[in-house]
Amino acid sequence: MGNDRFMASNDLRRVRCAIVFADLVESVRLYASNEAAAIARWRRFSEQARSQWLPGTRGRLVRSDGDGLLMEFADAATAVAGAFALHRGMAGHNADAAGAEPLALRIGINVADVSFDAHEAYGAGVNLAQRITSLAQPGQTLASASTRDGLVHGVHAQIEDLGERYVKHIDEPVRTFRVLPADATPAGPDPAAGQPVGDIRPTLAVVPFQAMPAGADNHALGHAMADDIIAALARHPGLQVVSRLSTAAFRDTSLDWTRLRPLLGATFVLSGRYYTAASRVRLNLELAETRQGHVLWADTVRAEVQALFDGTDDLVPQVVQQVARNIAAFELARVRSLPMDTLESYALYLGAEGLMGSLVRQDFMRGREALEHLAERHPRQAAPHAMLAKWHVNHLVQTWSEDELADQRHGSERAARALDIDADSPLALAAAGLVQLNLKGDLDGARQLLVQALGGDPQNAPAWAWMSAVHSYSGEPDQARAAAARALLLSPLDPERYVFEAYAAMAHLAAADYATAVDHARQSLRQHALHSPSHRLLVGSLWLAGQHDEARTAAQRWLKAFPKVSSGARTARGLGEAATWRDHFADAVREAGVPSAPDTPQASRVPTQLF
Repeated sequence: MGNDRFMASNDLRRVRCAIVFADLVESVRLYASNEAAAIARWRRFSEQARSQWLPGTRGRLVRSDGDGLLMEFADAATAVAGAFALHRGMAGHNADAAGAEPLALRIGINVADVSFDAHEAYGAGVNLAQRITSLAQPGQTLASASTRDGLVHGVHAQIEDLGERYVKHIDEPVRTFRVLPADATPAGPDPAAGQPVGDIRPTLAVVPFQAMPAGADNHALGHAMADDIIAALARHPGLQVVSRLSTAAFRDTSLDWTRLRPLLGATFVLSGRYYTAASRVRLNLELAETRQGHVLWADTVRAEVQALFDGTDDLVPQVVQQVARNIAAFELARVRSLPMDTLESYALYLGAEGLMGSLVRQDFMRGREALEHLAERHPRQAAPHAMLAKWHVNHLVQTWSEDELADQRHGSERAARALDIDADSPLALAAAGLVQLNLKGDLDGARQLLVQALGGDPQNAPAWAWMSAVHSYSGEPDQARAAAARALLLSPLDPERYVFEAYAAMAHLAAADYATAVDHARQSLRQHALHSPSHRLLVGSLWLAGQHDEARTAAQRWLKAFPKVSSGARTARGLGEAATWRDHFADAVREAGVPSAPDTPQASRVPTQLF
């Protein structure tokens, strides 16, 4: 970081950055037992941090106290790299002090707008970093939600969602995440386990294009262009295409593309940077193979921004033609599928997706408001209606609904409206299938709609996940596991991968493979601790696997987070007539300590599934 960021002590400068607070564990006891030795060791460690470890991660030591370090980093990625460097440095420091009591750090990270003078950092963001630090165990690093938003799981760190925690002097609970080095051995099942075999097609990852100059605030256009190219290439019979949500996190990274081979299973990567001037956009593209990182093709294309959204510009056909020619040696006709027709609306659509996926109730409700606004602004667009249908399903399965029949009615109406607007839209067809599955309990209707959706877009990971549920409920466990594996294959870094892990858990549950079901349910909750269905799956799977004490503990954790949940009749009714495991699962959840749902008149029953 340049020195121009820091001013004289009587001046303040406010910047957005990552604040890292490192606390020496049990410092009071250490100083009480041998003050001189403790002081000497801490001073030596602090100096090494300032002069050796922090510069390598572009960090700055703001101040050093008698038992803590306050540091500043440019962003979340460099902050976690700095935290890991400090932990490694402490391990080396302990090794050098043979015979002395080992020292340990606990570290908290928060990204926020912070005020600085020459010697101190001020503001609520600094306080939150210190409060998060207090939650960490010795040797742990915890991060806030704003920090997690700037990290790529498996690239910058292994990330585990710890849910919402209360900290001193803050009224509302704080979302916290545990971070481990990216090369740490991940817990849970191998993401590649159970993937479909025999598919030798190359896999292409299209990274949403980066706005230039660096820091430009118009990323929605980059997502939109990538979406259009992905939609076109997904139709290519000789290619598999990774979903945009899985590749979005790589937009602003300088990651060596060879790293994407193990992370995404991608054999080719299309990336680029774009510049906008008035209504024009210039896009510099590169197509690289991931084995050696060689660039196969590079070019510059230009377009009118609004023409891209109107479908009258030939930028996408040019790119698709060149990419297909360089990968498979033949041309592909253009297919457009942007869900929104203006840049402003597309940005709002992306925001609504993120709010829904957060599963923080306040943000989730705001997601509905944004989608309803889009539906009013664009009455002839299917996408916002399809997403609203999904919203009502999620509202029910998270047990947040105050009027289940109203959610059932509104979800069905939105799905029908999306199909009225565009009966061939894979997004609308998949959303309608989800509604048939979850809100109407119509497995045959859901199957038919999802088959149509996948016929139009075979790379639709959510549709594969929902199809796995149809197979699970229909007593087809092998097909269920294959469909869930396909969803995971297509979404290695998708923000909603926790949902696909949950469907994989259910598929293995239907196959009576309870140990693997437990692994997938745990992996889902590590990625998102606020997903209620994953808690249900973990409770039932643990019980059926014979881990009764663990099941009871998981049940109490679930009930604490979601007091309205229940086992019993509704769960059993929703699992499908051919699913012989449905009664066993409902009984298992109940025996683990989750109360049965009260019996209600038939007219008021909503046949809600697990998802």
